[in-house]
Amino acid sequence: MYKTQKEHFLRLHFERSRFSRRLEDMLLILAGKIISLGMLNKDQFDALLDKIIREASPVPIKEKTVRNQRTEMIRLFGLIKYVDGLAVPGNRLTLLSQSQDIPRFFKSFCKQFQFPGGFLKPDKVSEMVRDGVKFKPAKHILQMLKIGESKYGHFATSAAEVAHLVFNDKRASVHREKPVDTLERIVSARNTGAEMDKTSDVIRYARDFLNYMVEANLLHEFKGMYALNNGESKAIRAIIADKDFFDGYSEVIQPDGSWNKEEYRTMDARWAEWFADAVEDAALETPTTALVQEDARYPEQWKKIKEMLERRDPSARRGALKKIGDEGEQIAFEYERVAVAQIRKDLAHLVKNVSGQVSLGYDIISVNTSEGRRKKYIEVKTTKKNYAPEVEIPFTISINEWSVAEQHEDDYFIYRVIITKEGVSIFAIQNPVLRQKEGHLIAEPIGFKVVYSAKSGAYLDLQLLYENLQSQN
Repeated sequence: MYKTQKEHFLRLHFERSRFSRRLEDMLLILAGKIISLGMLNKDQFDALLDKIIREASPVPIKEKTVRNQRTEMIRLFGLIKYVDGLAVPGNRLTLLSQSQDIPRFFKSFCKQFQFPGGFLKPDKVSEMVRDGVKFKPAKHILQMLKIGESKYGHFATSAAEVAHLVFNDKRASVHREKPVDTLERIVSARNTGAEMDKTSDVIRYARDFLNYMVEANLLHEFKGMYALNNGESKAIRAIIADKDFFDGYSEVIQPDGSWNKEEYRTMDARWAEWFADAVEDAALETPTTALVQEDARYPEQWKKIKEMLERRDPSARRGALKKIGDEGEQIAFEYERVAVAQIRKDLAHLVKNVSGQVSLGYDIISVNTSEGRRKKYIEVKTTKKNYAPEVEIPFTISINEWSVAEQHEDDYFIYRVIITKEGVSIFAIQNPVLRQKEGHLIAEPIGFKVVYSAKSGAYLDLQLLYENLQSQN
């Protein structure tokens, strides 16, 4: 059984979020609500987050559990910072509300995540400062896997290997061992047939962090092995190149491990601001095509969508991606063009993407084929997630878009595009203003945040789009 030598052993740990697929939905809902409400006092914010946690749970949960989960979410993910007793949304949460890109949220989290960090209790921070820990696990793991691919071809690692040779080993976390040396120790352990202890309590922190890297779309996981997602090469390069490190706690922890409470509180506030705000990096945006791994687990329809998004325009320099607005708009445009052509091929040329034009209040002009050549105005709202949502995720439209919806009535549609690893869906809402009056949709005047339900509209049948893409192959 492999065992880290005593002189090298030091276990890294952190507060663990106890959510799975529901976590994404909760973060999106929270982002929308917090941004719309702005600054709240601490008690108001806690009450709001507690309410979201309870509503997202499929079974009743105890108040203690709710409080624990709230603390973990706030501290671990850097959702807010406190300014003069008020809870202020951090840039990470604000960007999530604006971009609706869940993997990007987790990429920024993984990029900033470090030991020691403010998600730990002061006594644990003190221990790490005294031990000399200065470590960013995502950077180390990505470098190690990248070197592994270059040396051995396809390379993957397990949670047990990362636990024993990274998270529990000072050579990585304290002595700044090069990732290539960690890699060679893993390969050496494999070559000697050393069995790794896979007990949950032993590997859980490494496994949890690797799973956050999967949520970030940086890694693929298959049968307990983790490999690079090379579709995220820009983000991987950005994280590896990152040299930013928060070293403030070493300024307030004394050589004997003690600290002044006021000084520590001030430093903790600096940490919260750094961790929540340092997220502006376009390289972390999630390419839709990178959400899909090339293996049999993904539905054939999704692969056709991916092929469509990767279609190359021969007239473009260096064969750049054929891009029509953002990827959600591109999917909606292709669907609409095919849907019109199926009924009136002569009208398909009237379907146009106009998102590049300012202040129109819609992204696509199409044709309502059931009413001759009557125009159809489509506003596209896109969210990128790892998993299909278990609840309807609210979205924001501008006051201008709502005004245009009022003007065009039944000719105005919102296409709610959800892109996940599991597939694509488009939920069509015709005449959202009327749906609001009927009580099937809530539009809050903040931009307008739209909370919709199954009665607001209907999912479109994308089969005809898949069939059309198949015929092009």
